[in-house]
Amino acid sequence: MGWIVPLFLALMALVYVISAMKSLIVATGTTALIYRNGKFERELAPGRHRWFDPTKATSTHVVPRTRMVLAGHDVTVMTSDQFSFRLVLTPICEIEDSRAWHEAQPPVGSPAYGYQQQFPELQPTLNAATIAYVARRTLEEFLAEPAAILPDISARVQNAMPGARLLDLLITSITMPPEVRKMFTEIERAKREALASLERARGEQASLRALANAARSLRSNPELAHLRMLQTVEGAKGNKTIILGQAAFPLTGAPTPDGS
Repeated sequence: MGWIVPLFLALMALVYVISAMKSLIVATGTTALIYRNGKFERELAPGRHRWFDPTKATSTHVVPRTRMVLAGHDVTVMTSDQFSFRLVLTPICEIEDSRAWHEAQPPVGSPAYGYQQQFPELQPTLNAATIAYVARRTLEEFLAEPAAILPDISARVQNAMPGARLLDLLITSITMPPEVRKMFTEIERAKREALASLERARGEQASLRALANAARSLRSNPELAHLRMLQTVEGAKGNKTIILGQAAFPLTGAPTPDGS
């Protein structure tokens, strides 16, 4: 019976060891950070991991490493010619340094925690860079090439995203005030009306030139009038009576009213 106590102690030790083991499966596209007593210990690559933690002193934090589309940032700007409008800029990024990104986040449990949260410095930095850039240009210059704003702003925004790399910055919306939209509509309408008037004038000039050329041809060759009249008679539809007088259509050898 003396073997029962050692067996019992061995079973208790085995249960203790099993309960003290921690296991974690890190999915592809993510990494896991291990902290012991609040201090960073190591980073885990994708795969299955086990470690001994008898004092329950370690905590894990899974960080995504895929492309992330952050929430759009609404910025109100004003051009150098005093036109005000709104832009929505949407950053696309990916996490390069998992530890730096995680430690820059709000405390765990905060509503803002998580990879979709906006970096604390991102909103003010993005607003300031966008306002400063647009203020140096007129509305027409900005609308001619809106994407020209992005390289300058992206360089300044990168520093406001610790641990992450900005892949792209998109202008996802441009909202003009109603009076500005009405003004642009009236300008475009005036341009179209001017083009239509110009085309009508060109058409009238071409028509007048054609008539003038036809008149000169008839004057130099009266027989063309006879041919044209014959074409008109031939093309007439329905029953029509056409009376041709000698003055209108003189016939060779026909007697004149005075008998000559």
